[in-house]
Amino acid sequence: MRKSERRKTAAARQATTQPAAAQPAQWRTTQETLVMAQISRTTLHKATKAGTFPKPIKIGKKCVWIEDEIKEWMKR
Repeated sequence: MRKSERRKTAAARQATTQPAAAQPAQWRTTQETLVMAQISRTTLHKATKAGTFPKPIKIGKKCVWIEDEIKEWMKR
């Protein structure tokens, strides 16, 4: 078997063993989170501190929330 054939076979094998790519998580800014959850900024911060609302992810000076976690919180 040639080197190029081995590479093609290995690539095909790897492609079949890897799981399908999941959808990337959607991030929401503080303002988008407030609108989506229909709560005030004060309530958001109090609930986050109490642990009843999902924790934000800090990116530099900005905080973002994962949309799926907000939707899960809204279902509860």
